[in-house]
Amino acid sequence: MTVHTVFVYATLRKGQRNRAVMEPYLVADLGEGQIRGAMYDLGPFPAVTLEEDGVVADEWVRVKDEGLARLDRLESYPSFYDRAIVSDTTNGLRGWVYCMARRKVDGYERVESGDWVKRLEQKTALSR
Repeated sequence: MTVHTVFVYATLRKGQRNRAVMEPYLVADLGEGQIRGAMYDLGPFPAVTLEEDGVVADEWVRVKDEGLARLDRLESYPSFYDRAIVSDTTNGLRGWVYCMARRKVDGYERVESGDWVKRLEQKTALSR
């Protein structure tokens, strides 16, 4: 069995709606981290591009082969999201992240905080 390290953000984080997709294949929660890149709000979910400077802060996990395959299906890899190896800027972890080419996020608003959960909290507060 191969184990894959993956940087997850947004709907795959603890407590978020798509976490259950990978739970059966989860080997370890490695904790919080951050990578270089920029996050964009695509409406119901975000995308990260590695072609811009910024910080995306979220979580690292380890999943079995089947877990990576499930994540690939969820993220529509390679037709929608790409997958790339990234390094954490704070803890030395290295692994996969689902990302998009910069041109695919043109016209969408950048999430300056780089944190999708904070973005959802802001959206909720504005709609009240």
